[in-house]
Amino acid sequence: MQSAPPSPVNADQIDLRQVFGTLRRYAPLLILTPLVVAGGTYLLSSRQAPVYESSASIIAVDSNAQNSLINNTLVTAPPLPQGAVEQVLHSRNLVATIIGRLEKSNLPPEIIRKMRADLSKELSANVFKRLTVLARLDTQQRGVYEIQAQAETPAAAMQLAQDGVAALLDWDNARAKQSVTRSRQSLQGQLQNLTARIDSIQDPLERQSLVAARGQVLQNLSQMAVLETAATGTLIPVADAVAPNRAVSPRPLRNAALAGLLALFLATGVVLLSDSLRRRVNGTEDLLPLGLPVLAQLPLVRRRNLAQGFLPASHSGPLYESIGFLRINVMSMLGEGTHRRLVISSSYPGEGKSSMTAALAESLGAAGQKVLVIDADLRRPTQLKVWAPDRIGTHPLSSTDASLPPANTVTEMFLRPNAAHATRVATNVDLLPAGPPHRGDGAGSILNQPAFRTYLDRWAQGYDYVLIDTPPMLGLPDTLAVAPYTDGVILVVEGGKTRLNDVERSLQNARVANVTMLGIVLNKIARTNDSYYAYAYGTADQKADAAPVLPTGRG
Repeated sequence: MQSAPPSPVNADQIDLRQVFGTLRRYAPLLILTPLVVAGGTYLLSSRQAPVYESSASIIAVDSNAQNSLINNTLVTAPPLPQGAVEQVLHSRNLVATIIGRLEKSNLPPEIIRKMRADLSKELSANVFKRLTVLARLDTQQRGVYEIQAQAETPAAAMQLAQDGVAALLDWDNARAKQSVTRSRQSLQGQLQNLTARIDSIQDPLERQSLVAARGQVLQNLSQMAVLETAATGTLIPVADAVAPNRAVSPRPLRNAALAGLLALFLATGVVLLSDSLRRRVNGTEDLLPLGLPVLAQLPLVRRRNLAQGFLPASHSGPLYESIGFLRINVMSMLGEGTHRRLVISSSYPGEGKSSMTAALAESLGAAGQKVLVIDADLRRPTQLKVWAPDRIGTHPLSSTDASLPPANTVTEMFLRPNAAHATRVATNVDLLPAGPPHRGDGAGSILNQPAFRTYLDRWAQGYDYVLIDTPPMLGLPDTLAVAPYTDGVILVVEGGKTRLNDVERSLQNARVANVTMLGIVLNKIARTNDSYYAYAYGTADQKADAAPVLPTGRG
C-alpha cells in the first residue's frame, strides 16, 4: 500500500529566519537611522521655547437646595448642559473678556501681546491650546471642571488660568441674574408709570388707589433687589491656579525616544517591504534566463526530520532521489577521469551549500567514487559538524611523511604540508576540516597564496572527486581565488529566499574573474501534493516506503 503524499508547504507563510536575515543584513541602517532621527529631534526640541502650564478648578453644584425657605429666597441658574463650559470659555465674548483682564495685569507687554495674538488666532481657527477644559462629571452634570492654561512663563500661565476662571464665574453669575434683572426692570417701568398717573389725577379716591398700587410695586422692587443681589450661578471655585515649577514642553529626551522608535519602525517596515518586492528565485523557470543548467532541485526538509542531522535525512524520501539526480548530472557533466575538482558555493550564508556538499560526497562515495571534501570556508567551517562522525579517524594523504605529527586541518596543512592527514567520515569519503574559525584577513590570505594550487594537486592524488566548500560569493572573494584551480563552480540557490539579482551578481563576479560556472542547484524547494516527489514517496520518516539507506562506513 502506497503511503499518503506529504502535506503541502504553505508558500505564503512568513519565514522568520528570512525576516531576521534581512534585518541582520540591514542592521547598520536600522541602527543609524533611529540614532540620527533621535539626535536631530533632541537638538530641535532643546531649541524650542519652554511652555508652562497652570490649572484652576471649579465645581458644578446642584441648583436645588434641600431647604424650601432657601429655595424661595435664593435665585440660582439652571444646570449647564454637557460641553457648555468649554463652548462658553472659547466663545468670542469670553475670549475678549479674558484678553481685557490680561491687559490689566502686571505681565510684561510682549507676553501679553503674544497671548492676545494666539488667543485671537485660536478663536478664528476654532482650535484652542492656550486655554482648555478637562471635565469630570457625573450623569447629572455635577462634578469638577479643570481650566488648564499654557503660557511662556509660570506667572503668565497662572494669570491666564485665573482670568479664565474669573471670566467663567462672572458669566455664570450673570446667567443666574438674567431673569431677576428683567423682572426688576419691568417693576421699575411700572413704578414710573404709576408715579406719572398719580401726579396727573385729581380724584382723591382714584389717587389713593394708585398710591397703594405704587406701594406694592415698591415692595416688590425691593424684593427683586434683594434677590438680584443673592442670585448665584452653579459654578463655584475649588482650587486657585499656582505658578508651575517646570515646563511641560519641550521634553527633549521623550521626544527623541519617541522619534527614534518611530524611525526604527518605519525603517524596519521600509526594509522588509523593499526586500519583499525584490524578485526571488521560486523555481527553475526563474533561472532559465541565466543560461546555466539546473543540476538538481532539493526539497525542503521538515525540521522534525532533521533531528538526527541532514545526512541521515538524505538517506530516504524525495531528498534521496534529488541527491541521486545531482550525482548523475555531475558525473555526466564532468565525464570520465580522475582528480575532478568542484567548488560548491552560494550567494549568501544559510542557503545549504555545506549540507549539499556533504550529501553529494556521500552519494558519490556510495557509487564507488573516492571523494575528498575540503572545508575551505575558514571563517565559518561547518563540514565537520555536518558529518558528525562517531569517532575521528585520520590517515595520511599521499606523499605525506607518516613519521611526522599529523596535520589534521587545512590551516595546519598549509604550515606543515608534508604532514597532511585526512579524516575518514564515510565509505570512500575523506574530509579535510577547516579547523577553528578564523577571524580577520588571515583566512583569505591562505587561499590566495600561490602554494594553494600545489597543495591542492598533492591532496587530490588518489581521489576521483575533490569537493571544495567555499564561503558565499557575495560575502568574500575566497571562491573566486580557489575556483581557477578546479573544473568549475556549482552555485547553491535557496528557493523562495535568494533574490534573482543576487544570483546574477554572483554569476557576474564569476564572469569577471574568468571562473567557470557549471550549474545551479535549487535548494529547499517547498513540496506540494502535485509534485513529482508526492508520486513516489511519503515523508522521510515513513520507513515502510523509504529508499535504501546509503552506507556511511564511519570509523
